[in-house]
Amino acid sequence: MAINTEATSNAIWWIQNPKESKGRRKHRKGPSGRRKQSLGSAFCLDMADLLRNISMQGYNKLLSPDITLGQRMIWLLLHTATTVSLIVVLSLTWEQFVAQSFVTNLKDPLYPVENVPFPAVSICSNNRISREAAFRYAIELQARSPISRPVEYYLERLLFLREFYVHVGVVVDTDEFGSFQTFLDVFGTWDNETFYDTRRIMKMLTPKCENYVLKCTLANVDIPCFSKAAFQESLTQYGPCCTFNMENRLKKRNFKNRLASAELGLTVVLNSSHSDHFAPILNTDGYIVLIHSADNYASVTSSNTLEMFPGQREETSLQIHARVVDTDDSLSSFSPFGRHCYFDNEAQTSSNEQQRLLKSTYSFPNCVSRCKIRSVIALCRCLPFQMPLELVENLDGVVFCTLGHVPCINQYQFKWRNVLTERHMISGLEREIEEALYCPQCLPSCNDVLYGVSLSSLPIDNYLATLKLDGNNQSEFDSDISVLRVYFGDQYAQYYIRLLNNAWFEVFSTIGNIMSIFVGFSMVAIFEILYFLSKHIYIGCNRIVEKNHDDRKAKALEEKQLYICP
Repeated sequence: MAINTEATSNAIWWIQNPKESKGRRKHRKGPSGRRKQSLGSAFCLDMADLLRNISMQGYNKLLSPDITLGQRMIWLLLHTATTVSLIVVLSLTWEQFVAQSFVTNLKDPLYPVENVPFPAVSICSNNRISREAAFRYAIELQARSPISRPVEYYLERLLFLREFYVHVGVVVDTDEFGSFQTFLDVFGTWDNETFYDTRRIMKMLTPKCENYVLKCTLANVDIPCFSKAAFQESLTQYGPCCTFNMENRLKKRNFKNRLASAELGLTVVLNSSHSDHFAPILNTDGYIVLIHSADNYASVTSSNTLEMFPGQREETSLQIHARVVDTDDSLSSFSPFGRHCYFDNEAQTSSNEQQRLLKSTYSFPNCVSRCKIRSVIALCRCLPFQMPLELVENLDGVVFCTLGHVPCINQYQFKWRNVLTERHMISGLEREIEEALYCPQCLPSCNDVLYGVSLSSLPIDNYLATLKLDGNNQSEFDSDISVLRVYFGDQYAQYYIRLLNNAWFEVFSTIGNIMSIFVGFSMVAIFEILYFLSKHIYIGCNRIVEKNHDDRKAKALEEKQLYICP
């Protein structure tokens, strides 16, 4: 069956001898005198054939015999401008795809809150040193001192220990810090201690949880306040505090225990008396509440920790609003720095730290805390007693910071309170960027829960009116109390998921549309160009093989010389 190629298509694979030009016929000889064309000449002639017959529009005008030279130049300028514009638009499109490779979408706005882990709640007294404990310790130091001094002398100097928590702004001669610390190194150290144990002393001086946590209720049921399922003492940025849900036992709950209302959440009655106050650190009469993940060290500067200041003699409600952020497993093939998050098995840790991390998953706040600990140890050669030892990479030679280290700690306080994981130079903030703590290895977790908190308060009289009276017309508590309620403010949480923004077929479709608009590009044009390139690659390789074969034959003939004997 014969095919009329002229009626079917002008595509070059349909044409056995594509429209021979006059130049090609001039080079063609008869059957007896055919001369082989050079590779460059054949390429130019085939390129002309390609431009005449390619399916892309307008290129045949460049070699059309029906137009003048000026018109050809206009078509050439038009194609050049179109090609340049196409390259610019494609480069901008590609940059946009790269910059927006990943997107976070709202997957479920009604995610059941019982599936969201209940956060840890750390309650810290604003009074960081108990007056009773400070008095006992002052008497102990007085008894050990070889110089007779009144107890008030030691009580006055024990106030220096507030500098471990926050710089209170009082101008104090650092020489007094040094002299008192020298005294503590000699007379405040136990026989089995090589260095002054700041953590032991501060734990001893901190008000006990039993003294200000009076009653606990969970889901409208009274529970023992101090157990592994309730409050335990833990370290926070404010030192030892009372932390609820420290072991994350409320990670999964049922519908009845979803803790999604004031009556069904956590209720704590606190002692608001100031009779034991000795060293308050903040200008507030209330107390400090930290809302954070149970797996994270509670520090506001390490991110993801919310700090609230309920008032004294008030009934305070903290409504928690949760957002769950998940990441599609298909993104695990990308670099963590490309997707800007770590999966649990991707945390970069040292070998001795990895052993400790086997019990917990990676988290961004703990990574920042490790970075801060490394900086403190490097700059001041000590570890603040508030920092957990589990986050220290190498404990060899590390001592707890003492009063002698306070000037160094105050010097770098700005650095440790401002953390950067990425640096973007901003005009006017060059110094702040350089002085901030830089932790580029810390990325958010790919699977995380973010908490938000809203605070509301009422006078304590409303709560006191609900208490039952005994036979003497006395209630369980006097009026010198505060009440804290912590619960989820909504029955649902928002569930977000991080996905790949542009799949390969979307990129292919966008690029194809752009090229089609500019140059009428199509798959047919791709096959035509590939055919043209493959043909000349094959011809070039074949020429090289033939040339090598001819060279070997010529060399063999030279070796066989013919001698004619007379």
